[in-house]
Order: sequence, then structure tokens, then C-alpha cells
Amino acid sequence: MTCEEARQYLWRKPFQPVRIRLKDGRSFAIRHHRWAMAAEAVLIIGLPPEDDPHSRLPDRGLWVRWPEVDTIEPLSEPSAATV
Repeated sequence: MTCEEARQYLWRKPFQPVRIRLKDGRSFAIRHHRWAMAAEAVLIIGLPPEDDPHSRLPDRGLWVRWPEVDTIEPLSEPSAATV
């Protein structure tokens, strides 16, 4: 997975939720366009607060180098409203 490939998913308009799968087996559902950022060297994944997994705002970020990203695939769930 490259930065450009990820941006094709993350920058779609309207945003379509995606699942990011890492090579170590972890996966993250990105339901809002502000929960992931594709930089040249890393993918930054927003994580919800531990006490509120359905929060609309991330509590912290996970920085992942591109070689660690396995796939990004569409989720079949509807997108969160853009604010």
C-alpha cells in the first residue's frame, strides 16, 4: 500500500467509510474522513477514547509506516455526516 493508493480511498467525495488492515493483523474502521491522514511517510489513524468507542472525535493517533499497511477496503456502512 502506498500513500497515493490510500489517498484514493480517503479523499473520495462523498467520503466512503473504509477498513484499514495492517500486516500484523490489526484493523481499524474509518467511518469519518477526519479519522485518517495519509502523509508521505506514514498513515495516521485516529483512535476513539477508550471509554467512548463511538465518539465522533479521535482521542489519540496511531502512526503507521506504509510498509506496515496491508490493505484499505470499503466498509458497507453509511458515512458519518460531514461537519
